[in-house]
Amino acid sequence: MKTKEIIELGQKLGLPFNPETNFDDSLEKKYVVFDGVNGQRFEIDGNEMGDDEILGRMGDALKLMGRRQLKLELRTLLNITSDN
Repeated sequence: MKTKEIIELGQKLGLPFNPETNFDDSLEKKYVVFDGVNGQRFEIDGNEMGDDEILGRMGDALKLMGRRQLKLELRTLLNITSDN
């Protein structure tokens, strides 16, 4: 996959992408970093990974983002209702 295809697919799946959080020359080298929840970062190396591995990595990233988001929401809920 080309860099542009990786970015477009990731964004369509819901992975946040900000070109400013990638190193200057990394996008030229097909190394894309997506931002997750609360400081998570997920990297895709288009040179080393095949299409199936890229798709698998994106799926894993989405799962991890969902778990982190759930934990943050539960933490907020528990902090509101705690007696501390």
